[in-house]
Amino acid sequence: MTISTTMTPNTTVARVQNQFDRILETSRNTSMLPALMHRKGFKMPSLNVYEDASMIYVETELPGVPLDDVDVTIVGQQLTITGRRTLLVPDEAAIVAKERGSLKFQRSVMLSEPVIEEGIQISMHRGILTVSMPKMTWNTEHRSTFTA
Repeated sequence: MTISTTMTPNTTVARVQNQFDRILETSRNTSMLPALMHRKGFKMPSLNVYEDASMIYVETELPGVPLDDVDVTIVGQQLTITGRRTLLVPDEAAIVAKERGSLKFQRSVMLSEPVIEEGIQISMHRGILTVSMPKMTWNTEHRSTFTA
């Protein structure tokens, strides 16, 4: 079996341009810089962060990763998504071509505001992980009182 890929000059130029645009976009927004950059065998999934008046949303591309293999943590205003994808090959099968294998990943992003942890919702649809987080406002801020 032979696998061949034909790339026209326009496709190559478009791919390089997209990668360059992504680098520039990331460098302009330092809160989007990953906390861990390809160290210790981790890979970085692409992500988008957007917000409205009451919510912050993080969407991450995780094709082939079951939700059970994803861990989402928040410490302060730092959201971290870690997980793994395992290559499953039946015992009687032999790999002929492999472009998607097992991987571990970790991606961290600083959130623009504190969030209410009890209201966080996580969902996975068609390989896109969405983390929806309600912003903490003056009305919902948790307060602790101390007595001497």
